[in-house]
Amino acid sequence: MLKLVNVDGAGERALRVVSYFDQLSTNSPDLEAVVRAAAVIADCTAGLEVPGRGVMVRCSQDGEPLHQPMGQPSGVRGLEGGEEGKVWLERESKALELDEFIIERFALAATSVLQRRAPNNLDATIGFSDPALAQILVSDRANEAERSRAARLIGLQPSSSVQLMALEPDEGTSVESLARELRRVWARQLFAAELSRRLALILVVGAQPAKLGAFDFPGRLGVGPVVETLDAPTSWSAARETLRFAGAGVAWPRALDAGTVGVLRLLSRLDPSAVAAEDDVAAIARIAVEPGGEQALELLDHFLHSGSLREAARATNFHHSSLQNRITRIGAQLGIDLNSPAGRQRAQLALLLSRCAR
Repeated sequence: MLKLVNVDGAGERALRVVSYFDQLSTNSPDLEAVVRAAAVIADCTAGLEVPGRGVMVRCSQDGEPLHQPMGQPSGVRGLEGGEEGKVWLERESKALELDEFIIERFALAATSVLQRRAPNNLDATIGFSDPALAQILVSDRANEAERSRAARLIGLQPSSSVQLMALEPDEGTSVESLARELRRVWARQLFAAELSRRLALILVVGAQPAKLGAFDFPGRLGVGPVVETLDAPTSWSAARETLRFAGAGVAWPRALDAGTVGVLRLLSRLDPSAVAAEDDVAAIARIAVEPGGEQALELLDHFLHSGSLREAARATNFHHSSLQNRITRIGAQLGIDLNSPAGRQRAQLALLLSRCAR
């Protein structure tokens, strides 16, 4: 371990710093290694943040990772080469003689790593080179070492912030073209993998949640929370559960965030066969296969989620008396009093469960 305080002469110490970072760069370090090296040579906490790539790394003077937010910096420098980000040192005392020089070399080394890992074109950033890597990254059965290796092969740092999305694409949707368009709209690093004909995985890099309202998705979308890369299974699980609610009636948009669903995500964990066997859900299923059954359930959905019968009638282009007659017949088929608050809540839950179990 290099201790600059044991080296005589400011010029000699500066040369040691240059040699230290040059030798580090020859070993093709990742960002964590660069931050760790800076912390060790400066003998204080060091950090790096690249918001566009969802990276924030801090290490103690002993090179140990720190997960707390950035402390009070004693010196900060922006990254080189057009990269949006910064490096810093956190020294409890005032800045020392070589701190500015160390931060300069620190920034150059970090920029070199980022440029080495930068994609050569847009196509390189929109798909996993091997879809199997996506499955390893989001699998709760893979251990941390396996997920870390998958992340690095994809081009991610284990400490990067990512958001997982589960997409059920409309027929004929090109997931690759969609990913390219999303990257353009969100101006974010983004990866996508088609796991099956009816399920695609989208991974967005960055510490801030993606803005769903900025894009009209060709399919149903469930969105998990922002997490560190190694916690990707948590975000993916939430995205898969949320997908069940996306487009599940008039109250549920086709692109849906897990935070919007909240505690209702627990419903997605119920045994589908047990749900289907429940009398209320089974009654919904019988109506659905009757002639005009889908329209009947749509009317019921509007009625249950409107402030009044007249409001539901306007939304469905029915006269309110005609709609009342239809709702009365549907209530009789379900065996539920749709005029009572408890009955409406029961019908809401039955309708939601029937759609989430699909």
